[in-house]
Amino acid sequence: MAKVMYLCLCFWLAAELPGLTATPEGLRVRQHPPHLSVMRGETATLSCHFKVESLTYGVQWFKMKSGKRFIPKSSRQILLEKNQTSSLVITKVTLEDSGWYYCEVNVLQKDPEWGNGTELIVLAAPSAPKIFLQTPSNPQTGRWALLCLTGGFHPSTLTLIWTYQSTGDVQLSVTNCTLPAGNQHLNLSDAPTASALLSSDWLVNSTNQCLQVMDNHTQAVYLFSGFYLPLKQSLDTQIIFTCGVQDHPAMTTALTTSFTWDATPNELIMHLNIAKMCFLSAVTVVFLLQAVKHFYTQRK
Repeated sequence: MAKVMYLCLCFWLAAELPGLTATPEGLRVRQHPPHLSVMRGETATLSCHFKVESLTYGVQWFKMKSGKRFIPKSSRQILLEKNQTSSLVITKVTLEDSGWYYCEVNVLQKDPEWGNGTELIVLAAPSAPKIFLQTPSNPQTGRWALLCLTGGFHPSTLTLIWTYQSTGDVQLSVTNCTLPAGNQHLNLSDAPTASALLSSDWLVNSTNQCLQVMDNHTQAVYLFSGFYLPLKQSLDTQIIFTCGVQDHPAMTTALTTSFTWDATPNELIMHLNIAKMCFLSAVTVVFLLQAVKHFYTQRK
């Protein structure tokens, strides 16, 4: 019983004593938010809060890349300090601004302390998809191909999907792409230009029918997808093909464009032949008029 009374007395005395809080050594630096996503061209604001007792201190922001520190010195990057709060403001952000940023606080006779870091994620929306009709070397007997192109997006996660609509009983196999998914990848320094790619036999030689191209300078990514169209002789009705871009963090709605596969190739060839005949006829008429004029001039 005496021991119980002694323990109660100890607890009562402990409750009456002022509370003691263990204060960790060093500075307390906190950054927020831990991750910040902004669209390319917008303004990004990274904040850092710290608590120091000394009136003399210094704050420095830096970016970590490949284990090395880089001090922001661009005129687009502004440092703001107020009430033990520092902000790094980056205007008109570019893809190169992506990365981890740290706030460092320095006080005399103390080791500097970093914040927990803020990852800046710069998003770039993909361009609206464009559809190109690839003409074979022999339009009469060759296979026509349909290609879709989108580009300029960041990060490189993207889905490009084909759909088709037909009133007839048509079953087709079209190619869908999701990046990154181990698709064929080329750098622009090693790959042909877009116009050359569209006019080449890439689809003939391609096994996966999807090609990703990245510009190492701008970090812009381009994605091609294509497939062969059914032979015109096998069609009883038109088919509407739609190429869509979706599943990208910089997008709020899907982007689509459509193409109708009908009598266009045959009509196109017919119109070209008609235009060719008209041109030849016009040249012939002009030549005959010049000949008649020359004839009458000689007789005079």
